[in-house]
Amino acid sequence: MHLRSVVRVRWRQIVKMAAQEQDRLTLWVPVFFGAGVVLYFARSSEPVAWVAPLFLGTALGALPLVRQSLAPRMVLCAVAALMAGFVTADWRAARVDAPVLDRAIRAISIEGILLEKTNRAEGGTRVVIAPTHLGRQLKEGMPARIRINIRTQMDRVLPGDVVSVRAGLMPPPGPAAPSAFDFGRQAYFRQLGAVGYAISPLARVAPAPNTWTTCLRFCVSRLRDALTDRIVAALPPPQGAIAAALMTGDRGGIPENVLQDLRDTGLAHLLAISGLHMALFAGAIFWGVRGLLALLPTLALKVPIKKWAAAAALIGGFGYLLVSGGSVATQRAFVMFTLIFVAVMLDRPAITMRNVALAAMIVMVLTPEAVMEASFQMSFSAAIALVAFYEASRPWLSRWNSAMAERGMVAKGVLYLGGIALTSIVASLATAPFAAFHFNRVVDFGLVANLAAMPIVGFVVMPAALLAFVAMPFGLEAIPLWAAGQGISLITMVADTVASWPGAITAVPAMPDVSLALLIAGGLWVALWATSLRWIGMLGPILGIALAMTSPYPDVLVDRDAELVAVRDVDERLALSASRRAGFSAETWLRRDADLRSQKMAAASLFVCDADGCISQHADIGLISVPRTWRGLVEDCDEAAVIVTDTYAPLACRVPVIIDRSALQRRGSHALYADAHMPMGVRIVTACDVSGIRPWTRCKP
Repeated sequence: MHLRSVVRVRWRQIVKMAAQEQDRLTLWVPVFFGAGVVLYFARSSEPVAWVAPLFLGTALGALPLVRQSLAPRMVLCAVAALMAGFVTADWRAARVDAPVLDRAIRAISIEGILLEKTNRAEGGTRVVIAPTHLGRQLKEGMPARIRINIRTQMDRVLPGDVVSVRAGLMPPPGPAAPSAFDFGRQAYFRQLGAVGYAISPLARVAPAPNTWTTCLRFCVSRLRDALTDRIVAALPPPQGAIAAALMTGDRGGIPENVLQDLRDTGLAHLLAISGLHMALFAGAIFWGVRGLLALLPTLALKVPIKKWAAAAALIGGFGYLLVSGGSVATQRAFVMFTLIFVAVMLDRPAITMRNVALAAMIVMVLTPEAVMEASFQMSFSAAIALVAFYEASRPWLSRWNSAMAERGMVAKGVLYLGGIALTSIVASLATAPFAAFHFNRVVDFGLVANLAAMPIVGFVVMPAALLAFVAMPFGLEAIPLWAAGQGISLITMVADTVASWPGAITAVPAMPDVSLALLIAGGLWVALWATSLRWIGMLGPILGIALAMTSPYPDVLVDRDAELVAVRDVDERLALSASRRAGFSAETWLRRDADLRSQKMAAASLFVCDADGCISQHADIGLISVPRTWRGLVEDCDEAAVIVTDTYAPLACRVPVIIDRSALQRRGSHALYADAHMPMGVRIVTACDVSGIRPWTRCKP
């Protein structure tokens, strides 16, 4: 009886807290909308077209019937939002559907319109072309866009020009391992139907037509390229490349070693134009315009200069969005600051969780596929966590702020650094699960690096960048760019120093999708509720981490072209077969295995090779053969447990597990797990088992 009374009291407390949270229920609409998007992408096949709209219509139609009942109304709203997200993702996938190359082509002539070009730090250029002629291909089956790497850098060719090049092409590659990053899906939603490399110089066939349509389509891209060229020309490397990344969003020219230092110190977020950059850029315009208008007492007393300044900041932020390329992080930041400045103009509270929710809805409606990408997840997780933290801690932060502000400049400096520290800690904790899931690493000294670098960004680099934008029409950008370059040099010095410390990063093995889902669900539960009901959400991270720690590791990995095979040795580390063309797969496998060894070190003596191929012995699976000749394939058909070959295995071969060209073409990369409960003692998981038969995969039943 005592236990029943306790349960009854606790239940009443939970119901009471839920009633107090009614004003925050709308925050869950974007969550269920995003869950609907994820549900669409998680399917193994395309949905029946009418099912989701039927559920959506039924839920919306039933809403007026349950106006007085909170619980049924909540359920119907959740179902409607879930189905709306599903339908939006399905519609978007159908809208961007475009032909994809069905096979590799060694050499083909391409003529088309240059859409994008990015100079690369290691030399060369990456271009995106909308082809108008593609060898002898029929126009109906021609990819909408093709991405090509060119060995030389090009300055005279501009977006919109008609160009020609001879190149080798291939379909967008699938995942290097089951559950790994799927470039094919990303390429599908960008309408990239082929990728490849140039085997001849890119030539300009004709300039872009001088029409309004062409200008609307390419003028912003041309302006962005011109600004990037001027920035890079004004500063030495890598200062110019980093300044271009901060100002125009072009990150192609940053050397890989500098990028790695920034990643290993948690400063890579500086290169993604996001809330920080938009806050500094638009905020500088807001305060600058407001300060200038305040110098005119007659005007300041008659008109709302604060609202005028907000309008100016909004216009400046929109220009920054256009010039910077409009990535997901920049879109989110612009939507957020649009809502903030509109709230200022309407005399409403500016920074609220509702604004974050509305920004998420806008981005998801426009580009639902962004939900599956690291940029969206990390950007919004940081925004949600920061708003939730400052909402919950506003009373004591206000008292601390007031107390420190009365103690002079030193106290204000401590307050500023404390704000950076708090922001870095909260944002780092919020984004750590996504960094672990997508990049298999967690930065250990990010707080130190951000404390050292953020004042430089806020007081030197971004103000100088804004002044450079203002001065460029007059050709006077050299001085502000020089100042920005000095700040960038200090930031790269901080990154290089901190990255060299022992233990700068912690490698994290690949975790299952369910673990990330539990982490997200728990984090959102904690962030979106305001009462102590929120702490129930801590169960999500606990279960997600426990599941990630108990997930099995693959014993054998085979890449999508049979160019590379990895076998787990007695030390539980992957040993790679010799390969000269599968560097990306090797890098992906080692990273997902939390293995910091180089590819050369991982290519161990576990494989014994001769002219006919390689063999390796696994303790539980048996002999694994990787023949490179027909003779080697026939010989190993008598004694191997697993054969991996890039050709077609003969029908007479009775090996328990055969992974040949046919299997790889139909199912993509393979992962093998030793499992005594399976008929052959091996459980096989392929990339297509995870991704399914979808428009962006080349999977076959």
